[in-house]
Amino acid sequence: MRHLRTALPLMLILASMAQADETSGKPSPAPLVDATSTTAEDLRFARNLSRAFRHVAKGLQPSVVSIRTVEANATSAVARGPMRFRMGPGGLQPEGAVPQREGQGTGFVLREDGTILTNNHVIRGASQIAVRLSDGREFPATVLGGDPETDVAVLRIDTKGLTPVRVIESGEVEVGDWVLALGNPFGLEQTVTAGIISAKGRDEVGLATFENYLQTDAAINPGNSGGPLCTLDGAVVGMNTAIGSRTGGNDGVGFAIPMEIVKRAADDIVQGGRVRYGYMGVMLQDLDGERGAMIGSVLSGGPADKAGMQRGDVIRRVDGVAIGSRAALMRAIGAKTPGTTVKLDLLRDGLDVAAEVTLATRPSAGVAVRDERGEVLVPGR
Repeated sequence: MRHLRTALPLMLILASMAQADETSGKPSPAPLVDATSTTAEDLRFARNLSRAFRHVAKGLQPSVVSIRTVEANATSAVARGPMRFRMGPGGLQPEGAVPQREGQGTGFVLREDGTILTNNHVIRGASQIAVRLSDGREFPATVLGGDPETDVAVLRIDTKGLTPVRVIESGEVEVGDWVLALGNPFGLEQTVTAGIISAKGRDEVGLATFENYLQTDAAINPGNSGGPLCTLDGAVVGMNTAIGSRTGGNDGVGFAIPMEIVKRAADDIVQGGRVRYGYMGVMLQDLDGERGAMIGSVLSGGPADKAGMQRGDVIRRVDGVAIGSRAALMRAIGAKTPGTTVKLDLLRDGLDVAAEVTLATRPSAGVAVRDERGEVLVPGR
């Protein structure tokens, strides 16, 4: 109604101007846009875009699967924030909510041997998991492993000859690029929605330990979790995982895990059942208005302690690469293989200091370790 009240005086003004021109004998100006001026070239462009959407949807259909879960023990959900929701078992749930007894999600084929990717929160706590292929066949699934740090899980079904997706890294797309989201929102299998890459590198969202999300305005709803986000070339660039919403539905803010993170986690799970992250043994803090991350606490006997790092040190670079934030440092260290020695550029009491740290393996999520003061240290930093 606000738009209508604003527009009405304007329309009356324009009408009076036209009447004045008519009574004065002056010709009225030509309209700025001619509704009949659509050209064959315009239509050809629109139809080409439509064909691109159609081609991608048809090509990826055999690779997208529906996932149904049953949980042995259901518990009520607890909300932690007005803007943080997941699309997982039982539909839309606040972050940290325990999945409902029955749920639905999406997955996609990584390998032709029955290896399926999805979100960890889709299958977390499930006692039974069924995967339904696009041709209607349904198989019980085995969990090869799930990683709560990235929210990636890998399933295996007993069949061969599946059609795997083609994967690209997020560096190959830019903000503004068209993307399609495929999945099973509200149980509606093989649903396709279109949008663009709205932003890259979203972190501090609060959904996982390692965050570097692609943001998209392609419609994502409950049941889309674990489905692919793909380019107009049909390449999968991300795994749809969450939405930001004040209403509980799609508000045009969706998040997808970049495929370089998904693929790294999946490869580790397939090879060893878990993801191995580099680990310094520090608690980190962001710096207001500055680049880098400050050490707030050091694990006694941990890699950073052995390297002589101290509380208050500011880490500016890792192996020569500038660090912009706490989240960026966590990603940089986590991406390193345990046992790797990294070179750090530090700022200590206003002086530049160099340090070398040989990384350990990050403890599993939920394993508490304590710093030199006996305080609980968030694992893996």
